[in-house]
Amino acid sequence: MDNRKLFKEVTVMRILSGLKGILMMVLMSISFLLQGCAALVVGGAAAGAGVTTVAYIKGDLQTTCAASLNPTWEGSMAALKDLEIRVASIQKDATGGLIEATRADGTRVRITLSPAGPDTTSVKIRIGVFGNREASMAIHRQIETKLKTAQGV
Repeated sequence: MDNRKLFKEVTVMRILSGLKGILMMVLMSISFLLQGCAALVVGGAAAGAGVTTVAYIKGDLQTTCAASLNPTWEGSMAALKDLEIRVASIQKDATGGLIEATRADGTRVRITLSPAGPDTTSVKIRIGVFGNREASMAIHRQIETKLKTAQGV
């Protein structure tokens, strides 16, 4: 009888522990949704539907910003200027844009933007041939800062 009671208590504790983790993820996701670009790094796992995320996959930093294409484009251009990354070429139309730039050390930077909804933009950042997570995150953070400034947040 004592073993069954102990088993039930352990089972309840495991369930509550799992729910606690889920609750933390939901709360973090909500807080990230209220910002310009979310800063939740996903390590290959699929995120819940509608959750804005930042993921580093095969050398590309992929993010969705809570702003339409034009403000995200302007924020990206301003971020590169602030980081002293020289823009080499730009291509933009209503369906998206591509910014190709070069860092001071000669490493190529590629930012691809495309509308992902009425007020959301998908942004992909690639540094060099194999990618550079830290440098990509630095650019992402600067874009996020520019969007927050533009939105008055």
